[in-house]
Amino acid sequence: MVQNSSHAPERPGSPAAFALLIAALALPTACGGEDEADTTPETTPMYEDPPELQPGDGGVYELHFGPSAVEIDGRRFCLRGYNGAAVGPTIRVPKGEGRGVHVTLHNDFTKSDFREIASMMGHGSRSCHDFNLTNLHGHGLHVQPNFATDDPADPCEGDGCAPGQRYFGDHVLHQVPPGASARYRWDLDEDGIHHEGTDWYHPHIHGSTAIQVMDGAAGALLIEGALDELPGIARARERVMVMTQVPIDHENTVPLREGEDCTEDNLSVTDFLAVETLRATLINGKLRPRIATPPGQVERWRMVYAGSPDEMGMKLHVAKDPACSDFDKTPIETIQIARDGLTLPQFYRSDTVWVSPGYRADVMVKMPEEEQTLCLVGRRPNDLLGSVIAIVDVDGGAGEPTEVNLPEEAAVAALAPPTSWTGMVDGKTTEVSCDSVETVHQKVVLLVPTPGQQPPDLSSDVALMSCDPAAHPHGIDPDAPACLCPDPNISCRKFDDRRAWGYRSDRVMTVGSAERWEIRAFDGHPFHIHINPFLVCPNKSNKEPNFAHWRDTMWVQVEDGPRDVLMNPRKFTGQFVLHCHKLNHEDEGMMELVEICDPEDRECLCLGDDESGACIPQGGCLPEDLQCQFAKAATDAYPAPPAPDRELCGR
Repeated sequence: MVQNSSHAPERPGSPAAFALLIAALALPTACGGEDEADTTPETTPMYEDPPELQPGDGGVYELHFGPSAVEIDGRRFCLRGYNGAAVGPTIRVPKGEGRGVHVTLHNDFTKSDFREIASMMGHGSRSCHDFNLTNLHGHGLHVQPNFATDDPADPCEGDGCAPGQRYFGDHVLHQVPPGASARYRWDLDEDGIHHEGTDWYHPHIHGSTAIQVMDGAAGALLIEGALDELPGIARARERVMVMTQVPIDHENTVPLREGEDCTEDNLSVTDFLAVETLRATLINGKLRPRIATPPGQVERWRMVYAGSPDEMGMKLHVAKDPACSDFDKTPIETIQIARDGLTLPQFYRSDTVWVSPGYRADVMVKMPEEEQTLCLVGRRPNDLLGSVIAIVDVDGGAGEPTEVNLPEEAAVAALAPPTSWTGMVDGKTTEVSCDSVETVHQKVVLLVPTPGQQPPDLSSDVALMSCDPAAHPHGIDPDAPACLCPDPNISCRKFDDRRAWGYRSDRVMTVGSAERWEIRAFDGHPFHIHINPFLVCPNKSNKEPNFAHWRDTMWVQVEDGPRDVLMNPRKFTGQFVLHCHKLNHEDEGMMELVEICDPEDRECLCLGDDESGACIPQGGCLPEDLQCQFAKAATDAYPAPPAPDRELCGR
């Protein structure tokens, strides 16, 4: 991100771009994006759900990450993917109790592939990362963050185990190099029955996440429960829609030649800068798939937005022709019953499904009673007119509907997580809700600008190359200016810089104690935290539910001002991360290391003691770390600039 929105108002993420996108979402007459003529396939493929992965011996789900030959829009590509497919297989976990999901991840690459990444569309500082290094994240899971709880009846055996014959939990700091494997066990019900919903899995290796997910290394993770048994949902036609954005038309993407095998030596996508370009949205690896469904059919669309970095607003229009080259002015209203795998406490009725990277939306669609064609149109900041991403044929030849009635709102709402509860706040047992907890315990700013800093010239051509990691050491630069916020950043700090200083963590909470957080953004970013979902407090959002509800990923933009949430870290201690879910930003350092501590664990909670003997939180600063001290002042002051500090900044 560039810290001055005036330099390029059309760039995704700038306030001007968001204003244009909101305006465009109100435009009913859009046809296709300007790039659509280049990406429309000659033969529209039929929609298919991703295949469901079946557990093998011992109930273990086997995921293989490696070179995957896939066909998209009539061309063959060699991508980094799961199980040889354009999108990962669906893992479906049936309703139950005491569920432990065993997943073994195999890295089928045999060698490293070190390449440069850089912020500011390649004009920022560069770092070197292994694009074939990987790991696994269960996005949306409330499970142990580092290692599964030791169970003598289920010891981990064989290659890929954690120390002490244990399984890994949702351990995104663990690395799985080429030729290695890792064994995970996600104990879903360790803290009570896990909420049902639409979650997903993907790699989360810092520096290489964006390139791997962009290639299609992402899959749906469906946890079933009482919601799935409700009338109106149980017999609805379910569609699992994993949306990815492979750069099939990028100038540096190299399709496979006819008859050419896919190997780790001829991967099609190796350019990190492809993340910054407008890319066609694929659904389950297909470009503009065609859905056939009977009139009157009620469908449940489980939407997983694995695209990045653009936000997207989706509308369903009545077509004026079978190819959706034009469509009616008025979009169809749909009903959202869940966000981020968490059931909503009331229906969210809207003609737009707004998604930011990392989002999931469970959408109930009631098909028209008459035969017709519908167009699912997605609009993004660099595609304001919109592009058709799926075509729906409402056709009597598709058979008889399996369900014609929508679920009852009260029945769905009764299964939503409560928005108030009795819990601990500041050491006292009290009612916990957005109304009752008024104190802001922590503040997060997604990209703090440096006052007076001039943006770089982004007009020149840049290229990111293969690299030698030994030539890209990341240490402490003694000559770096103290009073400067790195780009990009969270709260004026960068993940890699904090690691170079040796900080144990960047932010701490006490297990079992709720906190109110204020989250702001300089422009617009999706905030995501692992392990524990948060309660979104009522807000003024014009794009998604603005009543209190639970999420794990939330769009934050400057126009909305502060977004307040309640954090409720339950049961599990350990380390995990929060970050911007524009995955190129996360790779570039827009991430923090969070640790949940036992209230008696002072070493976990405290960086040290001040002169009075009081705890300096782990998120604080070492005396010699002057940039950290400036970061605190800049974050505390935001959105105002920090007060001048001549002693610290020399001016």
